[in-house]
Amino acid sequence: MVRIQAFPPGQQPNGSSPNGHNGHSPNGHSPNGHSGDAVLSTTPSRQLETFDKPVILRQSPRWSRAVVWSIVGVTTATVAWSFLAKFEQAIPAQGKLEPQAMVQPVQAPVGGVVQQVHVQEGQAVQRGDLLISLDPRTSQAQLASLQAIQTKINEENAFYRSQLADQTGVAAPAEISPSLVQLTSNRSALMAENALYRAQLAGDTTGASLSPAQRERLQAANADLDSRLSIARLEVEQFKRQLTQTQAQLANARQDLALNQDILIRVQSLQSEGGIGEIPLLQQGQEVKNKQTEVNRLVEEEQRLMVAIAQAEEKFRNTQTTSQDDLQRRIALNDNQIANIDSQLTKTILENDKRLQEVESQITELQQTLVYQELRAPINGTVFNLKANQPGFVTNSTEPIMEIVPDDALVARVFITNRDIGFVEPGMRVDVRIDSFPYSEFGDVKGTLTHIGSDALPPDQINPQYRFPADITLEEQFIVINGQPVQLQSGMSLNANIKTRPKRVIMIFADLFTRKIDSLKTGR
Repeated sequence: MVRIQAFPPGQQPNGSSPNGHNGHSPNGHSPNGHSGDAVLSTTPSRQLETFDKPVILRQSPRWSRAVVWSIVGVTTATVAWSFLAKFEQAIPAQGKLEPQAMVQPVQAPVGGVVQQVHVQEGQAVQRGDLLISLDPRTSQAQLASLQAIQTKINEENAFYRSQLADQTGVAAPAEISPSLVQLTSNRSALMAENALYRAQLAGDTTGASLSPAQRERLQAANADLDSRLSIARLEVEQFKRQLTQTQAQLANARQDLALNQDILIRVQSLQSEGGIGEIPLLQQGQEVKNKQTEVNRLVEEEQRLMVAIAQAEEKFRNTQTTSQDDLQRRIALNDNQIANIDSQLTKTILENDKRLQEVESQITELQQTLVYQELRAPINGTVFNLKANQPGFVTNSTEPIMEIVPDDALVARVFITNRDIGFVEPGMRVDVRIDSFPYSEFGDVKGTLTHIGSDALPPDQINPQYRFPADITLEEQFIVINGQPVQLQSGMSLNANIKTRPKRVIMIFADLFTRKIDSLKTGR
């Protein structure tokens, strides 16, 4: 049986003092070299005095002090280091690689049917290279039809303007309206009549400026007028001859009257003397009366002839005047009809001009459409997302049929949340990690933040929070894999760490403490 011997307080084996010295050996050990601490005894139980008390085991105080001071030192050093040490604070942002210039969509300005595709998906193209040819036959047919209409309208207007300018010898187009042809024919006839009437008014007898038919009409009209004037003139001359005869007869009658009156006076004188009888007196008186009657008749005839002559002369003058007035009236009537015809022709010309403008506008559009039948590359780049990959594809003006990815250097376009934008500014260093190349194996690409959007983009279905767009310029356009550079491609997703500012380590704990306090303040 093993026992543990316990010594009373203040006493050690072999008479040693509590401090471990026995008074004989200066080093505190007994002569036999055993320690002064508690001793395990294997002697029989009868040699030792046993106590029914708990055992107290003591450890050396040096280890305790060492552990305590070690903990204190490490804690102090850690706290001091947290106050002095700094680390780069980074803001995460997600995005993808895009060309520095925007991806150019290629779409047909007008709808059509693809006739031939000249490129393939992923093919490199240069600016101006032919990409797709559309079927131009429909547009060409429409253009030919509109050009025919344009020619017809121009010919019609040229004919109408020639009529308004009194140009003769211009044939009417075959497609012109019969009513308008009749109008132009009537106008020509009216103009010819007016020319004839004006020649008559001017007394033109030759009609050198008139057509043969008009000259014949002029001669006939002049002959008719001359005939009527001749008749009136002859009538005047006839009355004048009659007046002359009547005046001669009147003079003779007056002489006879005077003679008979003288004879009557003498007969009266003789009869009063009784030389002759009463009968001769009566006979002579009757003769005087007869002569007087004849004189009176001739006087009346003279007056009648003078009136007739005046009337004949007036008729002669009226014949000339009436002819001129009739010509003037006819000219005015014709001018009025010509004005009405000119108004209708002018209205038709204006309508044709308006229609011509519309046709010319459509022709211009179709000509531009024919130019658009060949789609060419707007920039240098690579064909991407080619939809029209075979002939017969129907295009429209609202959807692109392919995209051209520019050959420019790629930039990382990322979105920074509204919470993280406060300390971000252009010029900051950025670590860009491409999702296609794991960071732990291939590392990252260094870059610089070059642009930040001036305003936040509103939330949408993909990004449910406000965010600021930003551009990162990459130092390299490739990642080294197995010693070989692999070019980055547009559209690769990425995660970027924007290094904003150095921050002390202690601030991590301070932030945690602050957030904890804030949560306690706002908690219920």
